[in-house]
Amino acid sequence: MVSRENQVIVAFGLLAIVLLYASATFTNLPTWVNIAVVILVGVVVPQVINNSRSAQ
Repeated sequence: MVSRENQVIVAFGLLAIVLLYASATFTNLPTWVNIAVVILVGVVVPQVINNSRSAQ
C-alpha cells in the first residue's frame, strides 16, 4: 500500500511536469521562471503539506 506522503509527492511531481510543459509551450517566460515553478510545485509544496500533516 502506498503511503499518503508518497501519494502527495507523486501528485505534485506530475503537476509540476504538466505546469512545466504548459509554461514552456504556451508562454514566453524566462527559463529561470520555469525552473522556479518546478522547484516550488514539485519540491516545496509537497514538503510543506507532508510536514503539516505529520505535525498534527
